[in-house]
Amino acid sequence: MAPSEESFRLSTQDAMFVYGEAANGPLNMAMVGLFRSRIDLKSLHAHMDARMHLLPRYRQRVIFAPFNLAYPTLQDDPDFDLRNHLFCHEMRRDTTEATLMKTVMSIYEEPLDRGKPLWEVHLFNGLAGGRSAILTKVHHCLADGISGMELLAVTTSTEPDAPAPTPPNESWKPAPLPGRARQLSSALSDLARSRIELARRAANAVTHFRDFDNNVSASTAALQTMRRIAQPIVAAPWNAATVTKARSMAWMRCPVKEVARIRAAFGGTVNDVVLAMLSEGAARYLAHHACATDGRPLRIGCPVNVRAPDEYGKLGNRISMMFPEFEAEPMTAVDRLEAVVRETSRIKAAREAMAFENLLATFDYVPPRTLALALRLVTSAIEGAGRITTLAPRIARRAQVLGVGLNFVATNVPGAPMPIYLAGHQMAEPIGMIPLTATLGYGVAITSYNGNLYIGLMAEPNLMPDVGFMKSRITETLHELTAAVAKQIVPVAAAPLVPPATREVA
Repeated sequence: MAPSEESFRLSTQDAMFVYGEAANGPLNMAMVGLFRSRIDLKSLHAHMDARMHLLPRYRQRVIFAPFNLAYPTLQDDPDFDLRNHLFCHEMRRDTTEATLMKTVMSIYEEPLDRGKPLWEVHLFNGLAGGRSAILTKVHHCLADGISGMELLAVTTSTEPDAPAPTPPNESWKPAPLPGRARQLSSALSDLARSRIELARRAANAVTHFRDFDNNVSASTAALQTMRRIAQPIVAAPWNAATVTKARSMAWMRCPVKEVARIRAAFGGTVNDVVLAMLSEGAARYLAHHACATDGRPLRIGCPVNVRAPDEYGKLGNRISMMFPEFEAEPMTAVDRLEAVVRETSRIKAAREAMAFENLLATFDYVPPRTLALALRLVTSAIEGAGRITTLAPRIARRAQVLGVGLNFVATNVPGAPMPIYLAGHQMAEPIGMIPLTATLGYGVAITSYNGNLYIGLMAEPNLMPDVGFMKSRITETLHELTAAVAKQIVPVAAAPLVPPATREVA
């Protein structure tokens, strides 16, 4: 919906993350940055304070429209205080990373306070080696992975002694929150404008449909995608019940060069190699736990960035999704990668991400009040089922649970290719964290940084108590792919001589 002049109104996709948030499924994007040295809270506060004028949305809070006639707006928070968003946790000296993550999980599990701007930064001191860690939580209605990384770029630099940004000419003076009458007037105005825009879009739709994918309409492609998603998937144990609020995590690092060598040897993309690791790791996890697959596929939800060039640098969500399916039975690592390349090539040829984007766009035609009510009913069901999982996990597992049509979500967000610094301190490792909800008891966040891929595995411990074992199966697949590349390399001494005139150039 188009924003009013005096406010920023959330888009349909942004608003769905607000309405669809359950108490046991907070929809927070998060990252833990491990730093090489100790960060002082006072210097961190000064660093953030000097940059808040570059992050105006971070000083705004969500205001719901009267009767949900329009989607919520972001309004300047008259009570904004940076101290309400920066927190310091002094841990025991020489705290291990494993202990750190348990504390991080207890903080990540809690929903953000909707009475304040929806973000928090938590500083942890006391790590072994005199290091610090920082947890950043941002609600999904403000940012997806891509815009979240762009926001990280505002608060960090590629030089340890980079100067502070030029301060604003005038100090920030928040406007008072709009009264009920003004909110109602703004909501009705925006609702009318959005309906006019949707009518114009519908009038032009036929022309666009004729040009889609060799005369196959976008609506038909979207329906095909829906039909495919509705097909049964393998009954993985981490999808067997609704999640509680508990979370656990494991993570791993692998050099980008190693993944690139695998890609060069067997084809595909870097993302294909990662999908091969994750899908084969999941298949081996299922086999280890003697889970019957019944010939059903493993389906992964992969967010796809659909930003136009002029939309980069802006907050909000601009994502679609593709849904690759793979055999749930284990296979060799190379066979798995070849299967992944075939599947992702099929998806790209069918333009499924575009079809799903068109499907998401149909929600624009749903009145905000109707969408809010529908999603509130869904979240109430999720919360109720989550309480059953907490109080009676065995009963929850035996109950017939309506799943979300996915086994897990894997999101890949590119980060900085070089070291970055926050308040003069170098970040050593970033660990992405993905929200879990409904029956998604496992999810993966992949981030690239400084020549490495960092793979964060988030789990609901009641449904996946051994996320470390999942990590070991993923690591095993990576090692097998690396070994397969090494076998392809012919020693120089044993290579047949090729006359220079006929030697091929790669």
